[in-house]
Amino acid sequence: MNLTREERWLLLGSLGLSLWLCLTMPVFAQEAYYWTYAQHPDLSYFDHPPMVAWWIWLGTSLLGDGAIGVRLGTLLGGFGTGWVGLLWLRRLGCEPWIRCGWLVCTLAMPMLAVAHFLTTPDPPLLFAWTCCLYALWRARDGGLGWWALAGAAAGVGLLSKYAAAFLAPGGLLLLLFDPAMRRQWLRPGPWLGVLAAAVTFLPVIVWNVANDFESFRFQTEGRWQSAAFGLHWFLQFVGSQIGVIHPVIAVLVPAAAMWLLRRARGGDVTALWLLAFGLPMPVFFLLNSLFIQVKINWLLPCFLPLAAGVMWWWRGTERHLLWPRTTRVLTRIVIGTAVLLPMSAPVVHLMPQTSGSSWEGWPEIAQRAEYWEEQVDARDDVPRNVFFFASSYRDAAQLMRSLILHSRTAHDADGLEPVMAENVFGQRALQFDHWEPAAAHVGESAIYVLLRPDDRPREVQKLERHFRTVEKVERVRIERLGYCVAEADIFVATGYLGPTVDH
Repeated sequence: MNLTREERWLLLGSLGLSLWLCLTMPVFAQEAYYWTYAQHPDLSYFDHPPMVAWWIWLGTSLLGDGAIGVRLGTLLGGFGTGWVGLLWLRRLGCEPWIRCGWLVCTLAMPMLAVAHFLTTPDPPLLFAWTCCLYALWRARDGGLGWWALAGAAAGVGLLSKYAAAFLAPGGLLLLLFDPAMRRQWLRPGPWLGVLAAAVTFLPVIVWNVANDFESFRFQTEGRWQSAAFGLHWFLQFVGSQIGVIHPVIAVLVPAAAMWLLRRARGGDVTALWLLAFGLPMPVFFLLNSLFIQVKINWLLPCFLPLAAGVMWWWRGTERHLLWPRTTRVLTRIVIGTAVLLPMSAPVVHLMPQTSGSSWEGWPEIAQRAEYWEEQVDARDDVPRNVFFFASSYRDAAQLMRSLILHSRTAHDADGLEPVMAENVFGQRALQFDHWEPAAAHVGESAIYVLLRPDDRPREVQKLERHFRTVEKVERVRIERLGYCVAEADIFVATGYLGPTVDH
């Protein structure tokens, strides 16, 4: 693997921590939503490209729909990101101390640690991003094979998440300011790379052409529909990034970036490369945050070069010699975070679930929902005249996954009724809008699951407007070690009036 013994042990340690997280952490609502993608294989999807669905499809085909099947691609992708990242830093000229410190930082940075187990579009993006950087460096001598590989990796990044587009400004900066890259403007390599990226990205283009470019529009103009200048989102963005990067690392990033800029202006190629792929993305989203909400995970790819930049700055300015005690304290904090954060993460099983995601209790909730569906089906003269739904696409995804797992345990997966989301109320339900048209179920009955019912009375009002009769039949209370971590009300609703009822 061309790695030192210390790097190999650290890489295996990171794999062990990732496996621990994959096995012990619950499946979160975001993962369940992307799992529903994999139940409907396609060239792309409404709100994201398809790579996460393809990873989940492969993992669940091999290992089933449990947590390890959903997360197999993330586990292997995280290992690949660390391995290829170490190889890239070695090619950049970073010594082993910097490379080992970088790998530890990637485990200590909370958002990157999450990407070691949580199956979202981010892990395949991180792996493709790192592969592209490595291939680009190898392509500096003009090798067409490396240029083609760099382009294909960029295309895989775009198949994972549209944020991979930030590889383009990074590559352009290299072609302008790295002498070895600048000599290739008139050579076929860069153009071959662009062609390889475009061909790899073709499935998403084909899907968008067939669907009125709705995914592209959702991720561009859709984000700016309610934009307004202000400091609220800006301050939230800065504060959240300090947390998800890691407070110790975050406060060092500005000083490291300034040092790297001075080095890059003096012709330092390593500094140029770290900045080219570490700086454009945060600058862009920092400006965006003056107008719109920037989600905490959007900067993930740039964390990789920024972490390396911090390590290289600390070593290059000999702060480890000037401030030996500070270096020891910071090292212990970062290493402690890298170990303790994943080891203590399973405590999330005991945490109450608030708005946004959910993770606990869905097997029990789905079992009770299935029971009430059977009761309705038994008294209904029309077979298969019932559907399930929830008020959130995330809750609907958790419900769908748990129902299917329960049905497969009961050897009845083929008889599962449709599961829908807020599209039943005539609201946008992202990819659920493409799978099951709500209007096709007018007149039918429904089993409605409402998580956190005491906080969401308006959802019951919507339910009553869209059905002729509504009856709450059960409250499911989920307890762990004597603590209530989730509650859900189950309703039986009859006579669906359709999604376009006058509100």
